[in-house]
Amino acid sequence: MKNLTTKSLLIIVLVLSFLLFQECNNKECAFGDPTDLITNAEADALEENYKNKYQNLPEIIASNNGVMPQDVRDIWFDLETLQNYLNFVKEESDNLEYENPGIRVYFGAKNTDGKLKNTVFFTPTNRETTRQGDDENNNSYKIKSLNYGNAGMPPKEFEGGN
Repeated sequence: MKNLTTKSLLIIVLVLSFLLFQECNNKECAFGDPTDLITNAEADALEENYKNKYQNLPEIIASNNGVMPQDVRDIWFDLETLQNYLNFVKEESDNLEYENPGIRVYFGAKNTDGKLKNTVFFTPTNRETTRQGDDENNNSYKIKSLNYGNAGMPPKEFEGGN
């Protein structure tokens, strides 16, 4: 499960990196308003749900006759939604004069029909140099996070081969 999570996170980060560093063909990048933004409180709740869910994993497995229940393993985001969000983060970061904006991916869990189902959400970051001269990538809480991709249920198998 850890290997699958690592692969999923790597794919997400690669896609986001590609999109973030794409240059617009025109001098001005036109983009739509981002959709599916979430507040800091909603993002915090998703992360807390995820932590609580896996804290109780032994009880969950025991209550499911010793078997790990089927859960979301993949989350799909529309490319236009991601591009709009990345452009939004860049513009907001520029307005706030943040240096080196980036994106952090968090694992979370949504309460769906009384059951916690995995999700991911994106939070903007910015690099700040500390007094010790170290660079830190801090969350940019003045800019909203993004969630609500489409979860794969049943999970879609990754069959990339060798």
